[in-house]
Amino acid sequence: MPRIFGHDLLAFIAAAIASYATGFVIYALLFSELWMTLNAYTPEDLAGHEWKMALSPIMPIVLVTGLAWLLQLARQSGLAAHLTLGAGVWLFFMVPVMMYGYVFGVKYPLGIWIMDSAHLLIATLAASPLLAWRKAPKPS
Repeated sequence: MPRIFGHDLLAFIAAAIASYATGFVIYALLFSELWMTLNAYTPEDLAGHEWKMALSPIMPIVLVTGLAWLLQLARQSGLAAHLTLGAGVWLFFMVPVMMYGYVFGVKYPLGIWIMDSAHLLIATLAASPLLAWRKAPKPS
């Protein structure tokens, strides 16, 4: 089976799907009304933006590619290492980048920042252990 940065292609695909699924569950199934309210959106505000949903699979693929790459660079394998690196990527990269939007964005409510941050934490922690599945052993 082909490998992406030392990670099995099947595990890579499963990790990307898990990451994508967390967003679907959070934003489409559980908290869509809260998301609309916190953003002060109406259905009319969203009209014409539906095409952007076609871009949504790109984000988890890039996230999982980056995680796989960092794990390979760190020469890490195993569930604990994958979860630790995933949590670190979230805390030290995703959270600060998202803080820019909140701190400097006039219309970026704290509730949305919290929801988006939680989504990215869950998505990263869902993808990270799946990358450990069927991973090649750590090189000596």
